Amino acid sequence: MEFDLLIDRVVQEVMKKLKSQNLSQNLINKFEKKKCLVIINGGAKNLDQVLLQLKKISINYDLKIMFSKAGKEVVGEDKFTEYEIKDLTMNECSHFLKEIDMVLIPLMTKNTCAKVAVGIMDNSTTYIISKAILLGKEIVALSDSCMVEDNSVYGKQINSNIKKLKSYGIIFLKSIDLSNYILRERKNRINSFRGKKIITLEDMFNIKNSKIILSKDTIITTLAREKAKDSKVVFEIEE
Repeated sequence: MEFDLLIDRVVQEVMKKLKSQNLSQNLINKFEKKKCLVIINGGAKNLDQVLLQLKKISINYDLKIMFSKAGKEVVGEDKFTEYEIKDLTMNECSHFLKEIDMVLIPLMTKNTCAKVAVGIMDNSTTYIISKAILLGKEIVALSDSCMVEDNSVYGKQINSNIKKLKSYGIIFLKSIDLSNYILRERKNRINSFRGKKIITLEDMFNIKNSKIILSKDTIITTLAREKAKDSKVVFEIEE
Protein backbone atom coordinates (compact mmCIF):
# COMPACT_ATOMS: atom_id res chain seq x y z
CA MET A 1 0.00 0.00 0.00
CA GLU A 2 2.79 2.40 0.97
CA PHE A 3 4.59 1.53 -2.26
CA ASP A 4 1.48 2.40 -4.32
CA LEU A 5 1.23 5.75 -2.55
CA LEU A 6 4.88 6.43 -3.26
CA ILE A 7 4.41 5.66 -6.96
CA ASP A 8 1.36 7.91 -7.11
CA ARG A 9 3.30 10.74 -5.46
CA VAL A 10 6.19 10.34 -7.92
CA VAL A 11 3.79 10.46 -10.87
CA GLN A 12 2.19 13.62 -9.52
CA GLU A 13 5.57 15.30 -9.12
CA VAL A 14 6.60 14.34 -12.65
CA MET A 15 3.37 15.76 -14.08
CA LYS A 16 3.90 19.00 -12.15
CA LYS A 17 7.42 19.23 -13.55
CA LEU A 18 6.20 18.77 -17.10
CA LYS A 19 3.54 21.44 -16.67
CA SER A 20 6.02 23.85 -15.11
CA GLN A 21 8.27 23.51 -18.15
CA ASN A 22 5.32 24.21 -20.48
CA LEU A 23 5.90 21.07 -22.55
CA SER A 24 2.96 20.78 -24.90
CA GLN A 25 1.34 17.43 -25.56
CA ASN A 26 2.06 17.85 -29.25
CA LEU A 27 5.77 18.09 -28.57
CA ILE A 28 5.69 15.03 -26.34
CA ASN A 29 3.82 13.06 -29.01
CA LYS A 30 6.34 14.12 -31.63
CA PHE A 31 9.18 12.56 -29.67
CA GLU A 32 7.19 9.33 -29.33
CA LYS A 33 6.40 9.02 -33.04
CA LYS A 34 8.38 6.69 -35.26
CA LYS A 35 10.09 8.27 -38.26
CA CYS A 36 8.93 7.44 -41.76
CA LEU A 37 10.56 8.57 -45.00
CA VAL A 38 8.00 9.22 -47.73
CA ILE A 39 9.49 9.28 -51.23
CA ILE A 40 7.41 11.21 -53.75
CA ASN A 41 7.95 10.17 -57.37
CA GLY A 42 6.13 11.44 -60.44
CA GLY A 43 3.16 9.09 -60.30
CA ALA A 44 -0.06 11.04 -59.79
CA LYS A 45 -2.74 8.36 -59.94
CA ASN A 46 -5.20 8.57 -57.02
CA LEU A 47 -3.19 11.48 -55.60
CA ASP A 48 -6.06 12.78 -53.45
CA GLN A 49 -6.44 9.34 -51.89
CA VAL A 50 -2.69 9.18 -51.23
CA LEU A 51 -2.75 12.56 -49.48
CA LEU A 52 -5.69 11.44 -47.34
CA GLN A 53 -3.90 8.22 -46.38
CA LEU A 54 -0.70 10.08 -45.45
CA LYS A 55 -2.72 12.44 -43.27
CA LYS A 56 -4.09 9.47 -41.32
CA ILE A 57 -0.65 7.90 -40.97
CA SER A 58 0.86 11.16 -39.71
CA ILE A 59 -1.13 10.82 -36.49
CA ASN A 60 1.23 8.06 -35.37
CA TYR A 61 4.27 8.69 -37.59
CA ASP A 62 6.64 11.61 -38.10
CA LEU A 63 6.67 11.87 -41.89
CA LYS A 64 9.76 13.14 -43.71
CA ILE A 65 9.12 13.93 -47.39
CA MET A 66 11.72 13.45 -50.13
CA PHE A 67 11.02 14.34 -53.78
CA SER A 68 12.43 12.99 -56.99
CA LYS A 69 12.89 15.52 -59.80
CA ALA A 70 9.71 14.26 -61.45
CA GLY A 71 7.91 14.35 -58.10
CA LYS A 72 8.61 18.07 -57.74
CA GLU A 73 7.53 18.79 -61.32
CA VAL A 74 4.45 16.55 -61.59
CA VAL A 75 3.09 16.43 -58.04
CA GLY A 76 4.56 19.57 -56.46
CA GLU A 77 5.88 20.41 -53.01
CA ASP A 78 2.92 22.67 -52.22
CA LYS A 79 0.74 19.66 -51.34
CA PHE A 80 3.11 18.56 -48.55
CA THR A 81 3.82 21.82 -46.69
CA GLU A 82 2.56 20.40 -43.37
CA TYR A 83 5.41 17.87 -43.36
CA GLU A 84 9.18 18.25 -43.12
CA ILE A 85 10.74 18.17 -46.59
CA LYS A 86 14.21 16.63 -46.93
CA ASP A 87 16.48 17.45 -49.86
CA LEU A 88 19.12 14.73 -49.53
CA THR A 89 22.22 14.13 -51.60
CA MET A 90 23.42 10.58 -52.26
CA ASN A 91 26.16 11.05 -49.66
CA GLU A 92 23.58 11.96 -47.00
CA CYS A 93 21.19 9.08 -47.72
CA SER A 94 22.94 6.26 -45.85
CA HIS A 95 23.30 8.22 -42.61
CA PHE A 96 19.71 9.47 -42.79
CA LEU A 97 18.32 5.96 -43.31
CA LYS A 98 19.76 4.83 -39.99
CA GLU A 99 17.30 7.18 -38.24
CA ILE A 100 14.29 5.97 -40.24
CA ASP A 101 11.92 3.20 -39.12
CA MET A 102 10.08 2.76 -42.42
CA VAL A 103 10.13 3.91 -46.06
CA LEU A 104 6.91 4.66 -47.94
CA ILE A 105 6.74 5.07 -51.72
CA PRO A 106 3.12 6.10 -52.36
CA LEU A 107 3.60 7.39 -55.93
CA MET A 108 5.98 4.78 -57.32
CA THR A 109 6.38 5.18 -61.09
CA LYS A 110 7.02 2.50 -63.70
CA ASN A 111 10.37 4.15 -64.37
CA THR A 112 11.55 4.01 -60.74
CA CYS A 113 10.18 0.50 -60.36
CA ALA A 114 12.16 -0.71 -63.39
CA LYS A 115 15.38 0.98 -62.26
CA VAL A 116 15.32 -0.39 -58.72
CA ALA A 117 14.39 -3.87 -59.99
CA VAL A 118 17.69 -4.10 -61.89
CA GLY A 119 19.83 -2.18 -59.39
CA ILE A 120 20.12 1.17 -61.18
CA MET A 121 20.93 3.99 -58.72
CA ASP A 122 21.24 7.08 -60.90
CA ASN A 123 19.55 9.65 -58.64
CA SER A 124 18.90 10.27 -54.95
CA THR A 125 15.53 8.51 -54.81
CA THR A 126 16.56 5.30 -56.61
CA TYR A 127 19.75 5.35 -54.54
CA ILE A 128 17.99 5.67 -51.18
CA ILE A 129 15.43 2.97 -52.09
CA SER A 130 18.24 0.61 -53.05
CA LYS A 131 20.17 1.40 -49.86
CA ALA A 132 17.02 0.83 -47.79
CA ILE A 133 16.63 -2.62 -49.37
CA LEU A 134 20.25 -3.48 -48.57
CA LEU A 135 19.81 -2.29 -44.98
CA GLY A 136 16.71 -4.43 -44.54
CA LYS A 137 14.43 -1.45 -43.89
CA GLU A 138 10.69 -1.99 -44.03
CA ILE A 139 9.51 -0.58 -47.37
CA VAL A 140 5.89 -0.15 -48.43
CA ALA A 141 4.97 1.02 -51.94
CA LEU A 142 1.71 1.65 -53.76
CA SER A 143 1.07 -0.02 -57.09
CA ASP A 144 -1.52 2.48 -58.36
CA SER A 145 0.90 4.34 -60.68
CA CYS A 146 3.32 1.55 -61.58
CA MET A 147 1.10 -1.43 -62.40
CA VAL A 148 -0.61 -1.82 -65.78
CA GLU A 149 -3.76 -3.76 -66.60
CA ASP A 150 -2.42 -5.13 -69.84
CA ASN A 151 -1.90 -8.78 -70.67
CA SER A 152 0.44 -8.09 -73.58
CA VAL A 153 4.07 -9.21 -73.50
CA TYR A 154 5.17 -5.66 -72.72
CA GLY A 155 2.52 -5.23 -70.04
CA LYS A 156 3.68 -8.42 -68.36
CA GLN A 157 7.27 -7.16 -68.49
CA ILE A 158 6.31 -3.92 -66.70
CA ASN A 159 4.44 -5.82 -63.99
CA SER A 160 7.29 -8.30 -63.61
CA ASN A 161 9.32 -5.43 -62.13
CA ILE A 162 6.84 -5.25 -59.25
CA LYS A 163 7.21 -8.99 -58.73
CA LYS A 164 10.98 -8.53 -58.60
CA LEU A 165 10.68 -5.76 -55.99
CA LYS A 166 8.38 -7.97 -53.91
CA SER A 167 11.11 -10.60 -53.90
CA TYR A 168 13.41 -7.93 -52.40
CA GLY A 169 10.97 -7.55 -49.51
CA ILE A 170 8.97 -4.50 -50.63
CA ILE A 171 5.26 -4.67 -49.72
CA PHE A 172 2.90 -3.42 -52.47
CA LEU A 173 -0.59 -2.14 -51.69
CA LYS A 174 -3.39 -0.13 -53.27
CA SER A 175 -3.67 3.48 -52.08
CA ILE A 176 -7.02 2.94 -50.37
CA ASP A 177 -5.47 0.26 -48.11
CA LEU A 178 -2.34 2.17 -47.05
CA SER A 179 -3.27 3.67 -43.67
CA ASN A 180 -5.12 0.58 -42.53
CA TYR A 181 -2.07 -1.54 -43.29
CA ILE A 182 0.44 0.83 -41.66
CA LEU A 183 -1.61 1.47 -38.54
CA ARG A 184 -3.12 -2.00 -38.05
CA GLU A 185 -2.38 -4.91 -40.38
CA ARG A 186 1.41 -4.60 -40.62
CA LYS A 187 1.75 -5.70 -37.01
CA ASN A 188 0.77 -9.15 -38.25
CA ARG A 189 2.93 -9.11 -41.40
CA ILE A 190 6.42 -8.33 -40.16
CA ASN A 191 7.65 -11.90 -40.66
CA SER A 192 8.73 -12.77 -44.18
CA PHE A 193 10.37 -16.03 -45.24
CA ARG A 194 10.41 -15.20 -48.96
CA GLY A 195 12.89 -17.36 -50.80
CA LYS A 196 13.24 -19.87 -47.94
CA LYS A 197 12.86 -23.41 -49.31
CA ILE A 198 11.78 -25.19 -46.12
CA ILE A 199 10.24 -23.99 -42.83
CA THR A 200 11.15 -26.09 -39.78
CA LEU A 201 10.14 -26.08 -36.12
CA GLU A 202 13.24 -24.03 -35.27
CA ASP A 203 12.07 -21.23 -37.59
CA MET A 204 8.84 -20.91 -35.60
CA PHE A 205 10.41 -20.18 -32.22
CA ASN A 206 9.57 -16.70 -30.81
CA ILE A 207 6.88 -16.04 -33.46
CA LYS A 208 3.34 -15.61 -32.10
CA ASN A 209 0.04 -14.05 -33.22
CA SER A 210 1.53 -13.22 -36.58
CA LYS A 211 1.36 -13.79 -40.31
CA ILE A 212 4.26 -15.21 -42.30
CA ILE A 213 4.66 -14.53 -46.00
CA LEU A 214 6.09 -17.46 -47.98
CA SER A 215 7.11 -18.19 -51.55
CA LYS A 216 4.69 -20.55 -53.27
CA ASP A 217 7.24 -23.38 -53.48
CA THR A 218 8.17 -23.31 -49.78
CA ILE A 219 7.79 -26.57 -47.83
CA ILE A 220 6.48 -26.44 -44.25
CA THR A 221 7.28 -29.40 -41.98
CA THR A 222 4.55 -31.03 -39.88
CA LEU A 223 6.13 -29.90 -36.61
CA ALA A 224 6.38 -26.33 -37.92
CA ARG A 225 2.67 -26.36 -38.82
CA GLU A 226 1.74 -27.67 -35.37
CA LYS A 227 3.86 -24.98 -33.70
CA ALA A 228 2.29 -22.32 -35.91
CA LYS A 229 -1.21 -23.48 -34.97
CA ASP A 230 -0.38 -23.38 -31.25
CA SER A 231 1.19 -19.92 -31.61
CA LYS A 232 -1.70 -18.55 -33.71
CA VAL A 233 0.55 -18.00 -36.72
CA VAL A 234 -0.96 -17.90 -40.21
CA PHE A 235 0.96 -18.69 -43.40
CA GLU A 236 0.29 -16.58 -46.50
CA ILE A 237 1.57 -17.59 -49.91
CA GLU A 238 2.97 -14.67 -51.90
CA GLU A 239 1.09 -14.02 -55.13
